[in-house]
Amino acid sequence: MQLLALDADFNPIGYIKYLNLQWIRRYYEPGEYSVQIPIKYYKPNMAYIYTNERPETGIVQKSEYKTDYQGAYMQVSGYFLEYKLNDKIIYPRYIKSGKLEDVAVDMVTKFKEDIPLLQVSDGEHRGDTISIQSTGKNLASQLYEMLQTQDMSFRTRYDYENNQIRFEVWQGLERTMDQTINPFAVFSGQLRNIKNEKITIDNSAAKNYAVVVGNGQYEDGNQIEVIIDQSNGGYKNKVYLDKTSMKYDSDSQTLEEYKQSLALAGLETMQKSYSQVTSISVETVDRGIKYLEDYDLGDKVEIVVDALQTNLATRIIEVNEVFKEGQHTAVPTFGTKVPKVYRKF
Repeated sequence: MQLLALDADFNPIGYIKYLNLQWIRRYYEPGEYSVQIPIKYYKPNMAYIYTNERPETGIVQKSEYKTDYQGAYMQVSGYFLEYKLNDKIIYPRYIKSGKLEDVAVDMVTKFKEDIPLLQVSDGEHRGDTISIQSTGKNLASQLYEMLQTQDMSFRTRYDYENNQIRFEVWQGLERTMDQTINPFAVFSGQLRNIKNEKITIDNSAAKNYAVVVGNGQYEDGNQIEVIIDQSNGGYKNKVYLDKTSMKYDSDSQTLEEYKQSLALAGLETMQKSYSQVTSISVETVDRGIKYLEDYDLGDKVEIVVDALQTNLATRIIEVNEVFKEGQHTAVPTFGTKVPKVYRKF
């Protein structure tokens, strides 16, 4: 994969000759990269790492000088441009109702402030209608949590020709055998297109029923509550979610819209802290199905787990790509976002 270094004003510095590259793409959180550059090719004014072969652009956040048997080099790493939105916070309080994509577009328009080159268009008005009330969260984190409730995500794609960063809401393609619009993407050991499967199914923190309380303290008798019931009539594993910091403002929203915002906040908390974790990591083999052609990050695909005698319809939430010594490997992760803490580069 060809990399172009850009300076802080997005002016091209030059193409990068590297020893190895790790390019980690993620659907529900910012991806990241790490590239090893021989010292003679390193430029200290590198601020961004651009490629026209992927939608992501890297931010240069950490540079380490190292020496080993290969000589001297710089290890340059950082998150992708989506992380820039976490430089901004949702403040003052944000209250909004509308289609999910429209709310995301409006939120970014209001809080993007001075992020350089960032352009926001109207989008395609996708998603179900939501109501949201939010204060104090980092912008990217709020967007990812909100969009994940409807299996969607966002990108900040750098347009090199027009020197713009374009915010866009997007959703991976449906490629399961339950639909007829897109070609199927099926992975299984019998088809010999995956190997070295690692499957984790963890229900230890899962809850399927939440009582979400807002609008004041429980003791004052003025609380408003909503119920989130995902038990489908079965056993209820309950959790109490205190959202009393979310106040009902009758001048800005109806009572129903306020309850919808409580429900959304509850769903975000449940998927972040109280959902079943299903993580599937495999090595893919280009046998009849190719990365970037037949499947990509965010796509919903089908995995046949022969040993467990089950089929799983699941999204590709991460692809870890490695470029080294002329070789390219891509290891996708399927399933549920595993909560993580952003590290400092």
